[in-house]
Amino acid sequence: MENPLKNKGFRSFIIKILLFLLLIIAIQLLVGVIFSGNTFYKKYLSVPKEVLLELPNIRTILINAFLFGIVSFIILSYKRLLKIPDFRFKKIQIVFLISSAVIFFLKYYFNFLVNKNTAYFLQLPIFWGVVKILINILFVLVLALAIFGLDFIKYFLKNYKKEILWFCILSIVFFFLMLLVQNLWTVFSGVISKILYYIFSLFFNNVTYRPYVVSFTMQEGGGPLLGINSFRAIVGKPCSGIDSFLLFTSLYALIFIMDYKKLNKTKAIVTFVVGAIGMFLVNLIRIFLLFIVGAYIDAKFAVGLFHTNVGWILFIIYFFVFWTVTSKFVYKK
Repeated sequence: MENPLKNKGFRSFIIKILLFLLLIIAIQLLVGVIFSGNTFYKKYLSVPKEVLLELPNIRTILINAFLFGIVSFIILSYKRLLKIPDFRFKKIQIVFLISSAVIFFLKYYFNFLVNKNTAYFLQLPIFWGVVKILINILFVLVLALAIFGLDFIKYFLKNYKKEILWFCILSIVFFFLMLLVQNLWTVFSGVISKILYYIFSLFFNNVTYRPYVVSFTMQEGGGPLLGINSFRAIVGKPCSGIDSFLLFTSLYALIFIMDYKKLNKTKAIVTFVVGAIGMFLVNLIRIFLLFIVGAYIDAKFAVGLFHTNVGWILFIIYFFVFWTVTSKFVYKK
């Protein structure tokens, strides 16, 4: 099979995606970990949670639903993406880049206004919370225009209408499916926390473990308590791995349905079981690393940027490697 990266347009497309993701992560690192911890931010830019619209676990679900839609899109249109043209950089992209920077600063000017006029904004917290979300979305969209270019966006919207529609449908379906199965998180959290407790006990002296006594609940903030030395954290929903397990299952089911006639059914089922176990182990490694980072590097970084991003990064790497290897065996020759 020919190396897909030999296609200049596809190679450029992948590089731009990586650049876009790295910029988003770098901004989160700069603001969420470094800048938000100083006195100036806490005094002038922090806003009430009511305006942030921090719904229970909704951010994690949205990220995973978006990730599922993106991977589904790539699966559905992979062969066409290999032939994508190369769009050269144009000066208008500099304008979009400057515009994204302006929107970024406006976002924190909005925080400043909320901070100084809290009573006024709390009269309509949901409305202003939606405004804050829309500013974030606008920033991401303009940054995407700066990285990919207007010509690419026009080409993409014109030639991938069907795939974009499927992206929206599958993301929405997956979002509501995740809401339905969230109750299973306590089972995953319990198993993971116990395994990690025994592993940590082998290497560390001061290890804390407290089981979660309430089962099958949607309560936020609950879960087994686990700790190394002075760093302690609850292994709750975001740490349970239920989201990544559902994400893996849904993507595998999508491939199974699309290539049903081409697959060896017995091998495909066995491969799924192996893959699901591997997905569980990947999440176990993720939480293991989180506690190591929290205990020996920085607690705020561990529960903030590291916790938010390492999950989807590991998932993409795992699923890519898993399917690259197993696809050689599950298809009929």
